[in-house]
Amino acid sequence: MSNSDARVEVFVFSSDSITNIWAGYGARTWAVRAGDSSATKAKITKSARFAPGSFGLLYCKPWKAFTVPFVSITAPDTQRSEREIWHDEWILPFTFAPLSGPTGRLMGDELYDLLEGVGNNFSNYLSVQGNFDFQPSSILRKDWELIIRKLSSDA
Repeated sequence: MSNSDARVEVFVFSSDSITNIWAGYGARTWAVRAGDSSATKAKITKSARFAPGSFGLLYCKPWKAFTVPFVSITAPDTQRSEREIWHDEWILPFTFAPLSGPTGRLMGDELYDLLEGVGNNFSNYLSVQGNFDFQPSSILRKDWELIIRKLSSDA
C-alpha cells in the first residue's frame, strides 16, 4: 500500500444539538446515549475497539456538519455513566484532546469536493448515525488530514 493509500480509523459521534457538543468540548469528555439493554450491550462491546489515541470527530445533526476532530485520551469507562455534563444519562464516557473547537464546521455536502475517498454518499464514508457509535470508519489518511486542516482553519 502506498502512502497515498494509507488509511486511518475515525470514530464519528453524532449529537442532537450544538449545545451538547459545546458541553462535551468544554469538559473534554464525550459519551453516548444510553438505550435499551440490547443496544447498550452492543455499544459496550463495540467500545472495546476505542482505545487511547483513537481518532474521533463529532457530527452535529441539526447542522448536518462535522466539527471537533479529536484524539482520545482514555478508553470508554464501562462502569460509569455521565449525568452532570448533559441532560439525562450518558454511558461509556471518555476524555479527549480536541484538535479544533466547535466553531469550525464542515458540512456533509462539502466532503464531496474536499475528500478523495468519499464516493457518492458521505455518510457511508464517515458513518454519522447513532447506531454506529464506537464503530470506526476507515478513511484515507490524506482525507483525515484535510478534515483536520479545514476545521482548524475555520476555528
